[in-house]
Amino acid sequence: MSGQTRKQEDVRRMLSAGAAALPPDLPRRAMDLGERIARRRRAARGAVWLLLFALITGLLLWAAVAEPWSRPPRETTPPVEGL
Repeated sequence: MSGQTRKQEDVRRMLSAGAAALPPDLPRRAMDLGERIARRRRAARGAVWLLLFALITGLLLWAAVAEPWSRPPRETTPPVEGL
């Protein structure tokens, strides 16, 4: 018997056996799992928004204190001429 014929026979045997019995609490477990996944996604999304808000707030505070758009003060005095 070749490999393909054996696979076909296995499939026919599985299909003729009928449907397997499902546990009676399967819908409840599936619903609990879905709620848990949704809760985790919601928490992760909230954490990302909180981190984004903190980063933007920090950037705005830094910009207000450091004023990176202004010209830096001179480090040395200009040369004295005409003495």
